[in-house]
Amino acid sequence: MRPTALIAAALVCTLTACQPAPQYLNSNVTASNLHTDMPLTAQNGETIQVNAPHKGKVSAVFFGYTQCPDICPTTLGKMKIVMDKLGADADKVHVVFITVDPERDTPEVLKAYMAAFNPRFIGAYTDPDNTKKMAKQFQVVYEKEGAGPNYIVNHTANLYLLDENGKTIVSAPYEAKPEAIVHDIQQMLAAQKP
Repeated sequence: MRPTALIAAALVCTLTACQPAPQYLNSNVTASNLHTDMPLTAQNGETIQVNAPHKGKVSAVFFGYTQCPDICPTTLGKMKIVMDKLGADADKVHVVFITVDPERDTPEVLKAYMAAFNPRFIGAYTDPDNTKKMAKQFQVVYEKEGAGPNYIVNHTANLYLLDENGKTIVSAPYEAKPEAIVHDIQQMLAAQKP
């Protein structure tokens, strides 16, 4: 190798801190372009955007609804465990629950539901038309089943991890263990360090 090439390689290594590429335990979907650029309203009335940059942070995004009998409470309970296991790094994670049932999931309902798991979790909503568009951007499928006020909503159960730039990096299936999610979040946080 020529001396100039060695110097260039050393410089690149110095600038990137020679960090190995992150190794995720769940699916790496970096190339899938799963995202949303639509504004949402959080349970406290604040306008948020899932793909907004959050320097040095990771967003964990999940679609569901508060009257879900199993998947949603299990996933949010899992995320409570994840946050506990992350320790101080939990401050670098935003957990955002996007409802696919905005007709029933009012701000008051979302606030009470999030508080049952972790008051720092964000319950977010938009109108039904934008909910459909947003779900499609994340390749989330959902469908009402039944009539009357006690209908259920079948929906995709994946959890998505977005990096500090709002880019979706990891898709964790419903079966993913808390330890695997913790690992992937830590990998993402390490990769974001300057």
